Amino acid sequence: MLCEVEGGIIKEKSETIGFDYFTKDNLPILATKKNNEEQIQMCFDAYKASNHWKIYFD
Repeated sequence: MLCEVEGGIIKEKSETIGFDYFTKDNLPILATKKNNEEQIQMCFDAYKASNHWKIYFD
């Protein structure tokens, strides 16, 4: 979620068609069978909640 570049090179592979950094409010088109905006929002909510986060299972 929160990242810092430490070096290296990102390479496209069979699982990706591209890569970049995005803000939560400027997401690219998502592969919604794998993830969706609700799941991404849940990650941000968990980060903000710190030690008060409730774990969800699907």
